[in-house]
Amino acid sequence: MTYLKPIVITLFLFICTSRGFGQRYNFEQYDIQHGLVQSQITAITQDKQNRLWIATLGGLSRFNGSEFTNLSKTDGLNSNFILSCAFNKEGNLLIGTERGLSIYKNDSLYNYPGIKVWTEGLTLTASGTMYGLSGKNLIKINGAKTELTYITNDTTEIVTALRTDAKGKTWAAVYKNGLYYLEGGQWQKKVLGEQAGQLNISNFLVDTFIKDKIWILTSDGLFVAEHNEIKQAYAETIKKVTAINQDGQGNIWLGTSKGAWLISKEKPIHFNAKNGFTDNVVNRIFKDRDNNIWLGTDGSGIYKFNNNSYVTYDESQGLKSNIVMSIIKGPELNEIWIGTYNGIFSHKNNQITPVNMPSENDDTKRINFLYKDSKNYIWIGTEGGGLWRYRNKIFTRVDKGSRSFYCNTIQEDRHKNIWIASNMGTFLLDSSMTTINRITQQSSTSLLELGNNLMIIGSQNGATLVRNKTNLTQLSFKPLKESSILSMLKYGDHIAFGTSDNGLVIWNIITGETKQFNTKNGLFSDHIYSLLLDKKGVIWIGTGRGINRMTAKGFRILKTENTLLMECNQNAMLENGDNIWVGTTRGALVYNNTNDSYIQKKPSVFINSVSILAQNNMGNQNAGKVVYKEHELEQKIVLPYDHNHLNISFTGIYFSNPKGIMYQYKLRGLDQKYSKPGTNSSVNYTALPPGNYTFQVRAITMSGMRSENYAYFHLEITPPYYQSTVFKAFILVFVLLLIMISVYVIINLNERQRKLRLKIKLEEQFKVRKQTAEDFHDDIGNKLTRITVLSEVLSSMTDKNDHEIRVIIQKIKTNVNELYNGAKDILWSLDPKNDTLGELLINIKDFGSEMFDDTPISFVDEIDVNDSGKRLPLELSRNMLMIFKEAINNALKYSKADRIVFIAKMTDNVLITQLKDNGKGFDINGKKSGRGLNNMQVRTERIKGNLNIISNEKGTSITLYIVF
Repeated sequence: MTYLKPIVITLFLFICTSRGFGQRYNFEQYDIQHGLVQSQITAITQDKQNRLWIATLGGLSRFNGSEFTNLSKTDGLNSNFILSCAFNKEGNLLIGTERGLSIYKNDSLYNYPGIKVWTEGLTLTASGTMYGLSGKNLIKINGAKTELTYITNDTTEIVTALRTDAKGKTWAAVYKNGLYYLEGGQWQKKVLGEQAGQLNISNFLVDTFIKDKIWILTSDGLFVAEHNEIKQAYAETIKKVTAINQDGQGNIWLGTSKGAWLISKEKPIHFNAKNGFTDNVVNRIFKDRDNNIWLGTDGSGIYKFNNNSYVTYDESQGLKSNIVMSIIKGPELNEIWIGTYNGIFSHKNNQITPVNMPSENDDTKRINFLYKDSKNYIWIGTEGGGLWRYRNKIFTRVDKGSRSFYCNTIQEDRHKNIWIASNMGTFLLDSSMTTINRITQQSSTSLLELGNNLMIIGSQNGATLVRNKTNLTQLSFKPLKESSILSMLKYGDHIAFGTSDNGLVIWNIITGETKQFNTKNGLFSDHIYSLLLDKKGVIWIGTGRGINRMTAKGFRILKTENTLLMECNQNAMLENGDNIWVGTTRGALVYNNTNDSYIQKKPSVFINSVSILAQNNMGNQNAGKVVYKEHELEQKIVLPYDHNHLNISFTGIYFSNPKGIMYQYKLRGLDQKYSKPGTNSSVNYTALPPGNYTFQVRAITMSGMRSENYAYFHLEITPPYYQSTVFKAFILVFVLLLIMISVYVIINLNERQRKLRLKIKLEEQFKVRKQTAEDFHDDIGNKLTRITVLSEVLSSMTDKNDHEIRVIIQKIKTNVNELYNGAKDILWSLDPKNDTLGELLINIKDFGSEMFDDTPISFVDEIDVNDSGKRLPLELSRNMLMIFKEAINNALKYSKADRIVFIAKMTDNVLITQLKDNGKGFDINGKKSGRGLNNMQVRTERIKGNLNIISNEKGTSITLYIVF
């Protein structure tokens, strides 16, 4: 029985392969017509900006999703025959060619010396070490140096394959030795089984989803190593495997000498020229960061497999027209009928076969709709070819043969009546199919049963509600009024109307509320051709520019990125099992409705370059253009004030839908918020004022999904010297200095003038005081002397016994003497020569000596003042004199002391004058009301001094402090 196993496997794979021929998968091709440098692909890798680098036998191409940038020998490569490429830990691209190794760094190419042979298999380890194969020998690449290294102890070893797995472990295949892995800097042999040493391994893959499983590609076919055993796989069908990789769902992709295979849990699929791929050799399979699979071929460029969520049936799979107008379940189990503009086709077991109608009229092939009723009749509406009915392989024409009669749709109500919408109005065929009645005269486009004996008829002028087949009411609410109704759908208490110009209108039949959805809030088009509610509660909306999906609960539009830009057809949607069939102008699309768990990756964005344009003296842009490239934007750009015209170029990478990417940007320091989303990938800023700026840009998809990163660079435009901070500070300091100098000069001039005026004034005062003193002395002194003499004469003439007269005369003499003494003080003060400190102290000392002369009180002076010539203001000297004369008088009268000391000294510009006695003292608080002490305090305040009086039983001290 063992011989049956390969037969069964072969039969199974043949069936799978045959089924694959009946549908076209979603591949997108890029070759030299799109800008690829050459169509024979040898390697694919991806940089940190998510751009693809594609090695070919004619040079190197960089692809950003929309355009290619190419490098070749004319740019510095040592050969156009490129075998491998990989990025090192610094982000520089290493390129292996037939003539050695090159590196692409900072937009420049450099060739490694010493290596002149084939270099391939470049791979980066998790630790950041780069390995490669040079002439089948393993080399280690450290910066600008390369060194030969060995996996085994055999220096003649041949390394046939080298790669790093998804977990970062590096593996190598050694001819006739099997597989080795790098661990802790040492190569360890992987135990695979006895057969491992006999295999010539050309490539391999460590399964990411199944532990200890390795897929091995050899010259003898595909092998699988698992649990230390090696077994050959798919030997009957897959002969020569040239490339291998694994996608994000765990599926294995195999490149072969004729197309590619997808090995999944459901079934293996062979991709070739018959189902949307190519029959060429697949040299490389690469999975990018967004989980897209890229297949590099030998002659057909690269193909991207977008996703496995839908397949296509069109003219390449057997249809005779890509315009699919209607799709229904066929008369047989698991059969689908497809109505096109060139006949009806049956889909069963992934095979497309035509359904021939018994009519020689070509208009009969222009199918407008298909409908299957409860009696398993299939109704066929055509454009000018009549209305037909099919059952048990028999076609019957229902209409009277008018070629101007166009059937648009059919609806069976709950009473088994058939409603027919046509260009000549709406007709009703009863359940016995014997009586037909016209319901409306105007052309109708769609039908929907609302309830028992309630039908809505859609037309080019809105919708009409029909009650009991006869009562017609126009639905006149906006925006349904006068709209062309192309499709209708009932969900709960809501009716969805698909219109040709107002988008999707949802009407709540209970509350009367309406909602409108159009291109402004998420629909791809305002033309809604088809509506379908699937078993998941999702409404499928076929528009004029793609398919939207909306939750029936809450009516929320679901975001999606992988949307084909195609036009759907009217009432051409069908749910069959887990698949949604959609009729479009590009064939029938079949969506797998179980792939909702597919996670969409976000786009990325980077800045290509910044071009700087300067201005000449006339204000016009000159030819002095400076371009900062991508790697130069990591540092802050500093520009002079006249280099302020910027052109910034940026690129968003989103391989899931490259044409649907948009951008938002802002220049911080100038813009307050991001710009509106737009497709332009560059922006100009002109006449930027001096300042600090940060340019930021982010990519955004059609569904509103923003990029994971935002690209930015910092910019400073320095002001002209006359606007610089240093210059402004210099001018400010200069102006302040001028102001200070001016103020200083003015103050000095004013001070000089003031001093001059004061000097003149003092001189005048000096003269006046001196003249006054002289006049006062000559006049008052003489008169006082005369009074004294006259008093003496009068006394001599008075009788000695006349005591009263003598007393009066004596009083006159006493008053004259007192007046004379007071006049002496005034004269002393008026005399300018007495304005010095020394003269003041001598006067006080002399007054004390005179007062205590002929008394038992001893008067002592202790004057220690060096600056005796210091001139004092008149106010100060006079008040100090009067204070101490008052103090001396009081001491003489009340102290009962036998010793009085007058002290004067100068300490730190403070004049300290003091009068001390050893008398009985007095009560200071009791004497405060005395006039003498009060006068002393008033005079002290007048000269801004400080008077300190201390008195007790040991004596009294009066100290005056004057600060100069």
